[in-house]
Amino acid sequence: MLVPEWLHTFGKHRLACIGLFGLVVISFFSIAGPFFLDGNTQQFNLENMLAAPSNEYLLGTDRLGRDLLWQIMSGGRISLWVGLIATLLATVIGCSYGIISALMGNWVDRILLYILDIILAIPMLLIVIVVQALGESSMIKVILVIGLTSWANIARLVRTESCRLLQTTFIQAAITIGCTPFQIIIRHLLPNLLSPLIVVVTVGVGNAILLETTLSFLNLGIPSTSYPSWGNIMSNGMSALLSGSWWIVVFPGLMIVITVLSINLIGDGLRDIVNPVQRESRT
Repeated sequence: MLVPEWLHTFGKHRLACIGLFGLVVISFFSIAGPFFLDGNTQQFNLENMLAAPSNEYLLGTDRLGRDLLWQIMSGGRISLWVGLIATLLATVIGCSYGIISALMGNWVDRILLYILDIILAIPMLLIVIVVQALGESSMIKVILVIGLTSWANIARLVRTESCRLLQTTFIQAAITIGCTPFQIIIRHLLPNLLSPLIVVVTVGVGNAILLETTLSFLNLGIPSTSYPSWGNIMSNGMSALLSGSWWIVVFPGLMIVITVLSINLIGDGLRDIVNPVQRESRT
């Protein structure tokens, strides 16, 4: 059976294959892992507080005596879910904003571009922290806050690429024969925006995971009483770190680093698939 060209290209990118393998393992580890462990390991056990890694507890326990392995597995589902959904939300908003700005042109484009410059001038982390500090936090609120504050860079990229594409011969020909703006967007703009969007989205997922971790670490993210996440596990373990219980911070931190690195490596491989010119220039 013939191997599809895109799969063959991706397979030649060794680092991307390593990243895909790492992400698959982590995803399986996070989604299916808790089902293979004893449910009692998530219960409070004050007799085993801050137990070091051992045969009974492979990654040790937290300050409430819960199995850290179960906590990290369950926290992975939340962190990956938050990163993916928040990035998809930011991508939809950014693409819509950028394409509308490019299609409208003239003074509308200038006004939208000024608004975009103002948004980009404000530190995103500051906005997220201020919003999260107002009212009670929840997983849905964290997703919305990250998604609604992460779209500006995507919008600038999409607007720049759309303006360039609108000047090309094939799109000018489509306009001449009477294609509607919707047809131009679906048939011409979006397919040609795929290459830069893949890179931005993959990096965005990693950044969203890091941002959720930062918020949870500052006790402004997902409440640890509701759902475990890698960020709030690390936050809860900081006080125990001073007493020598390093495993509560180190193991979730390693999961975050491996996940973000794997996602970025996959992005590099996908970029080579959709951008053969860049792939040829590398070789």
